[in-house]
Amino acid sequence: MKFTTQLRQENNSVWQQIFDCPFITGLTDGTLAPETFRYYFIQDNKYCVAFYDLHQKIAAKMTNRAHADSLAHLVDICNEISERSPIYDELNLTQAEIDSVPVAPTAYAYITNMYYQFEQQGIDAGEASLVPCYWTYTEMFRKIAEKGFNTKPVYKDFIDFCASEEFGSVNQQMLDLTDDLAENTDDEGREKMRLAFQYSSEYELQYWNMCVIHEQWLLDQEQEKVARPLR
Repeated sequence: MKFTTQLRQENNSVWQQIFDCPFITGLTDGTLAPETFRYYFIQDNKYCVAFYDLHQKIAAKMTNRAHADSLAHLVDICNEISERSPIYDELNLTQAEIDSVPVAPTAYAYITNMYYQFEQQGIDAGEASLVPCYWTYTEMFRKIAEKGFNTKPVYKDFIDFCASEEFGSVNQQMLDLTDDLAENTDDEGREKMRLAFQYSSEYELQYWNMCVIHEQWLLDQEQEKVARPLR
């Protein structure tokens, strides 16, 4: 059994919760609130900046040049920030607005954990921490596309991008790289990869739920209540 197949089986219960979460069901049937979709895009921009930075940092530490080139090149093949630019335009979402919003607590924790996996647990664990983002999106949105759906045009554009062959190809390259790394490390290294994959899978679920509730830092919530005019 491939290492990635084992990881997928071990995390199935968490992944199923992702596939069934309110954000995804609302995105698919068109009931997702526009402000929730906008919140997602603001936070996802911040996540992607760190996500792609990690690709480069991990690749730079790899001694196997084929592995390093493969990981670094994935950002060029499928950079979600640039690929989704038409959706940013449709939402009238500017970089200035994105920069004015703080990274949310769960997004901050997810990003911090990926850096931790790389910096404290090693290159292989760092790479494994990146995989659930690619893989959950690919599997989930392909299933949605195959089943068929009726939703708002801007939501459809997002689903179509995530279900695309291009995105799926990038995911497959990540899976192949993960299996290669697992094959060339020891049991301790594979255990670190396993935990990194598990933690990112759970953060993926928390991330979608974060968007539904428009999660904020507690002090920001308190300041917002103070600033809100009385009715």
